[in-house]
Amino acid sequence: MGRTLAIRVQASTSSEDEVRRRWPRLWNLAFEEHQPAFPCPMRGVLELVQALDDLRQFGRWDARTGEVAAVLQKGVPTAVAARRQLEDALSRWDVYAALAATDAVEDALDLVERQMPRMA
Repeated sequence: MGRTLAIRVQASTSSEDEVRRRWPRLWNLAFEEHQPAFPCPMRGVLELVQALDDLRQFGRWDARTGEVAAVLQKGVPTAVAARRQLEDALSRWDVYAALAATDAVEDALDLVERQMPRMA
């Protein structure tokens, strides 16, 4: 690595369709019902985590959507923490830690998807 230019390894989603199929209620909530507050040319796994975290922190919830808010409050912080672990592992070029963090991100999203009420 140079003194000014750093090289980093990155993670990316290969298929938006796979994200949509695997987490349909989360996809709908994050990308269809709400528009992410950040530019989102690719709607991948990491973008889904960020959009859900934004909704968790800044979303407006009423009595009808309170159950959705409760699920997000409970489960999304785990996905966010795993995403941070992934980013840290990638910045250190630690492939084994990155693989473990990738599994943790996906597992956290799986859990939130399962707990999401059917109306979402």
